[in-house]
Amino acid sequence: MTTAEEFYAYYTQSGAAGWFNRLGPLRQAIIRCDGPAVLEILKSRCEIDPENLGGCWIWVGAKRSGYGFIGRGPTNRLAHRVAYEAARSFTEDLGSLTVHHKCGRRLCINPHHLALATHLENTAEMFGRQAFKARISALEDALRLLDPTHPLLKRLPKPLPPEETISREEQ
Repeated sequence: MTTAEEFYAYYTQSGAAGWFNRLGPLRQAIIRCDGPAVLEILKSRCEIDPENLGGCWIWVGAKRSGYGFIGRGPTNRLAHRVAYEAARSFTEDLGSLTVHHKCGRRLCINPHHLALATHLENTAEMFGRQAFKARISALEDALRLLDPTHPLLKRLPKPLPPEETISREEQ
């Protein structure tokens, strides 16, 4: 968690007066540790199903490695971590713990779908959902479309082309 003092030190390095007013409303709310204001701003940057208000808040802003991302330079942050901290008014030090998506969607920043977990717990849950296997399968399919003779695909069982499929009626 970046503290208000760290933000202050970064933004006052130039020594210019009025540094706080030049910041955007999200950055100002984070510095003030105003959790409800931060959550409202973050929520406004998400797609939310109006019929399922308890559902995922899907981040539509900047993304990095499949996760929502805010800020730039030394003050950049993962959006779901900021949402988790804001829901607790920035009172918890997360340290090395990860903020785990209970819903399994990387772009979700709904604080009710987030929980603290160790890296091991987070990885074990991911394998439990078999997200890793689904991702590998999708990448293999994409590679197969681009280069069917790629050496990495030779170790894999090749699916039958549609015209070679024999229906039960023909047997």
